[in-house]
Amino acid sequence: MSQMSPTRRGWLVVGASTIALIVSVNALILTPYGVMMDPIAKDFGWTRAAVSNGLSIYALAAAIVMPFAGRLLDGLGIRKVGIPSVLLTALSMIGLAYCPPNQGLWYGLMAFLGVVSVGQGGLTYLKVASEWIDRNRGLAVGLVGTGIAVGQAVAPAFTELLMTTFGGWRPVFIGLAVLLVVLALPPLLFVVREPDAAERFELGLVATPSSRELPGLETGEAIRTRQFWILLLTTLVLGCAAPGALVHMVPLMTDQGISPAQAVAALSAAGLSAMVGRLIGGFLVDRFYAPLVAAVVFVLPALGFWFLSGHTHVPGLPLVGAILVGMAMGGESDLVSYMTSRYLGMKRFGLIFGIYYALLALGYAIGPFVFAQSYSATGNYDMAFWIFGIGLVVCALGGLTMGRYRYPAGIAIPVADDPRDAFEQIPEAVLVDNPVLGAHHHGRHGVEEPANPDSPALEDTRDPV
Repeated sequence: MSQMSPTRRGWLVVGASTIALIVSVNALILTPYGVMMDPIAKDFGWTRAAVSNGLSIYALAAAIVMPFAGRLLDGLGIRKVGIPSVLLTALSMIGLAYCPPNQGLWYGLMAFLGVVSVGQGGLTYLKVASEWIDRNRGLAVGLVGTGIAVGQAVAPAFTELLMTTFGGWRPVFIGLAVLLVVLALPPLLFVVREPDAAERFELGLVATPSSRELPGLETGEAIRTRQFWILLLTTLVLGCAAPGALVHMVPLMTDQGISPAQAVAALSAAGLSAMVGRLIGGFLVDRFYAPLVAAVVFVLPALGFWFLSGHTHVPGLPLVGAILVGMAMGGESDLVSYMTSRYLGMKRFGLIFGIYYALLALGYAIGPFVFAQSYSATGNYDMAFWIFGIGLVVCALGGLTMGRYRYPAGIAIPVADDPRDAFEQIPEAVLVDNPVLGAHHHGRHGVEEPANPDSPALEDTRDPV
């Protein structure tokens, strides 16, 4: 049996990562928690805001450790981080299933869950997919992200089924813990891994087989770019807006007289639209300017908020609003992941994207809290809709100022130290049919000798921005 090529193996890793992300933290915690919010509050005798605070504590804990998790992924690799995360997350969820009505203990378990679950999320699998796939990276991260979307789509119905079958919310956590181990552990044990040095060289990601690092900016260099800060602000605003609406979507709709079954169906529709949004977005960013695609995606929930508010009094529009919010929820991490790799590179991707993913996690804390406070203060969610709706429009416009990619597809191949050294020459198969690099890059890698071998290679004077 012939050995699998790196390209085919890369897409196999993408497929396995998609399966593992069906049980991402979004499907395990964020979506089911919204369905269980009122039953937990009733069982424990707490307010809806008190239950929502548990999710905020979980997200805050995850946000604090996320950059460190990204650094661990850069240093240790996905398996040494992902496998312990899966096992500890499952144990933590079983602990929640048996938790008594004690707020301190509940919040403590939610905080611990936030810490240990960071390895079973988009940060881990989007990073490994980006390391395998370059030219069609947008499609790759979109496919991986559909795992999150599928999980979000089926989680409400699965949660409702377990609650109806077993008569309460506690069996839901046990069922989700079992599902996590079944779906996430086998891919991590047998398929999902980073490419080795030889595979990176064959994929054209590095200049020599001995190259240890992928091209990109150091963290300090990235922080000094405007693109870093635009992505940071956008991530924070969208990370608050979409999860906040998603967590409160079921009670928001039932407050308008919509039946619980219809509200859960709308939540599932939001999950399905997230899957569609990821696939379409991934396809488009490989072919069009990513910030323009992102601007459209980020404005969608602002319109969705108006439909969800109920002020239109048009039957069916809340469902449309849920779909629009879901599409944005599907695009936030994928688009930010893609733009991080194109503007800041892959060298310190784990740490840099870990910072962004921390903001997404922080959004899970801030967003539901702001929506809960809006409801507590006014009896509706209009104030939260206005705050986040305006913020999303501002971020969409800001993203259009990011400029050209620093690391478009193919340009990530670094210049060889000595183009005359045969050992450092990149195979012709890697460089042919590359409209981004062209003959200029061919010559710099020794495929075409300079006219004067003693003269230094020409510098690329093109504006990287």
